[in-house]
Amino acid sequence: MPDPLCISEEDPINFDGSLDTNSDLQLLHGSDSLADYDQTAHAEHEDLHESTGIVRVKIVDFTSGGTTWTLDATHDPGSGSISWSRGTDHAYYDFGPMTAEQEVDVTGVSDASPPVTKTRRIRIKLSPTDAQPDRPRA
Repeated sequence: MPDPLCISEEDPINFDGSLDTNSDLQLLHGSDSLADYDQTAHAEHEDLHESTGIVRVKIVDFTSGGTTWTLDATHDPGSGSISWSRGTDHAYYDFGPMTAEQEVDVTGVSDASPPVTKTRRIRIKLSPTDAQPDRPRA
């Protein structure tokens, strides 16, 4: 199993949508595809040292082959499903510090006629910097 994608000191954390060569929905962070990291990203940020600290995660809509895809996301922290908020071109949610990975279900709907729907489940974890005691310090 590959290691998760590690992201440090970004707020917001942006994931761009795309379609891979099989036309499956994938999420990218910069040039890194979550497909290369078992659909998992771990992020750390100094703001999360406080229990009230938050980091925004954004999943950005995209266009592929002349078709626009609108992305929405939900997650269930154990108390029921939460739908992410929408900006003009992205879905977003403000997460506090986590102790475990959170599964996020992403749904993309095309503007084609008829519309096409694609889904992807990713896992994210947001932690304070140096949250892992076995991790070497930079």
